[in-house]
Amino acid sequence: MGLFRGFLAPFRGAIYVARERMWRHLVVPVLVNLALGAVTLVAAARYWRQDLATMLAESPIVGWIFVGVMTVIGGVVLFILLQPLINAIFCDRLTEAVEKRVRGSVPAVPLLPSVGKALVHGLLKLVLYAIAMGVGLALTVTPLTGVGTLVGVALGAIFLAYDGFDYPLARRGATFAGKWAYLAKNPGLTLGYGIGSYVLYLVPLAFLVAPPFAAVGATLAYLETESKGAAGVSRRADAKAGKAVPEGVVRNA
Repeated sequence: MGLFRGFLAPFRGAIYVARERMWRHLVVPVLVNLALGAVTLVAAARYWRQDLATMLAESPIVGWIFVGVMTVIGGVVLFILLQPLINAIFCDRLTEAVEKRVRGSVPAVPLLPSVGKALVHGLLKLVLYAIAMGVGLALTVTPLTGVGTLVGVALGAIFLAYDGFDYPLARRGATFAGKWAYLAKNPGLTLGYGIGSYVLYLVPLAFLVAPPFAAVGATLAYLETESKGAAGVSRRADAKAGKAVPEGVVRNA
């Protein structure tokens, strides 16, 4: 059930935003993503035109087709790498608003320490992204091409899950290792969420709204998991005290 629930989480985020009419939170992220998409495509196009200058001169048709394909791939990779950092502040405010609506309050985190921690975690995450991409690319140019593709997809799904669950975990002061520990303790939810986010990103033009939708979905999934965990602890405590608590009943905090 964790895998299926994780897969549906990004789409549940979209439904929640629509149902709660939280569209105003998406205006700035959409504009930012449009600008980021344009910049990454231009940067990728310039790079590949210079790198493939010889091919363009010797075989213009094939060269331009190859440049076009590599420009799209390069632009998408750059966008995926930079999008979490660029959208972080907007997604954080949106998920905080969602958590307030669901729970009525959010954990209070000191501003300066939280900003510093977010920057450090963002840099560490970029290092891991670079390593993962290097491993995936290295495998794709060997006889293990299929393995490299699978590894790349799996790592991408895990990192998408980290990006989504980072928001509720950061509000609770989780360390960098603590965030990864949460994902490791919920493998089905993590993998399902990553695959669901992939599918959402594949919808035409969805990249403009996919980051906030996926972030909201991760927040909702996290709150549900947290509630179930708290209910389980409460039942165990009551069992030790000799009290019978019906299954499915959650005690009020």
